[in-house]
Amino acid sequence: MELYKRLMAIQDMNREVIHAPGNSGMLSMEGSHLNSSGTIFDSGHGKAAGQRIVGKNTFNSSVLRPGSQSFTSPLALYCSLQDQYKIRTDRGHYTITPSTFVVLNQGEQAEIIVEPQSSPRAVSLVFDQKYISELVRHFGAPLTSSLDVDSDGIVVRFPECIQHDTAFEIGPKLRALNAACQRGDSAESIADKFRAVAECVVLVFSAASRQIESIDSVRPGTRAELYRRIQRAYVCIQDIYNEELCLEKIARVACMSPHHFHRVFSQVYGITPLRALADRRMQMAHRLLETTDTPVSAICRAVGYHSAPTFSNLFRAKFGLPPSLLQQRSRRVRMQ
Repeated sequence: MELYKRLMAIQDMNREVIHAPGNSGMLSMEGSHLNSSGTIFDSGHGKAAGQRIVGKNTFNSSVLRPGSQSFTSPLALYCSLQDQYKIRTDRGHYTITPSTFVVLNQGEQAEIIVEPQSSPRAVSLVFDQKYISELVRHFGAPLTSSLDVDSDGIVVRFPECIQHDTAFEIGPKLRALNAACQRGDSAESIADKFRAVAECVVLVFSAASRQIESIDSVRPGTRAELYRRIQRAYVCIQDIYNEELCLEKIARVACMSPHHFHRVFSQVYGITPLRALADRRMQMAHRLLETTDTPVSAICRAVGYHSAPTFSNLFRAKFGLPPSLLQQRSRRVRMQ
């Protein structure tokens, strides 16, 4: 089924209109169809690949074929379970991978692009405005004061930017929701998992709103653009921490000078870019030491360090014990 038809069916639920271009290279989805009730099923597996969860909330999962398609987005989260695709809006270009996601606001004009030889398993969660606004209220005004909520509480607009799935541990919750829909779990179980993801979305973008406000700039539009650039660099740090990275390289990802990037990144995250890189490397090293018997020297190289003594000193300073001792303790625990 062509993507624009799929999105039209979704947007009919949200009273939105989709505009289908007349050019060639139309992007399409395979493995899914809509039944008479508007629920989307994966015809290849016989399990629910997309399902209306609560009210107008919808979970959708399909394989995208190469091509491009313009559409008008509902309030929705877009991510990928395998491979990658791109979403382009007036505000930016976002590469959606299994570790990143973006939320587009209702009415946003966008384009999905899938490169040749790619077959991403795309996932989208379409949120009902009232459902999301109730979550915003649930978390309270101090946490969500920067979000755009109208007097009726039914219009929520999130800051548009790329996000990493480590934020508020949303990644495991997204995968749990997908697995529940694929298995055909009970409606109550799926609704609970959907809510867990939706709560993470509110938390992620509430934090993003506060971070945007922390940037030292007079114009709101400038702060939002700087934040989008900082987020691209932050995602880079999270994903390719094991590569040769320096301040200049990371700043280029954000299309900023090293000095300006260093200053704004520090305002947003409260730490320097190189400290964020070191923290990510230590986090991944800790995980490998806890869960594998890989030699410490190999783990040192796997997380981006060339000197084992430097790695050990940094690890001890971070966690209070040498990496070899953590691995020994974790091995004993696993063997019990």
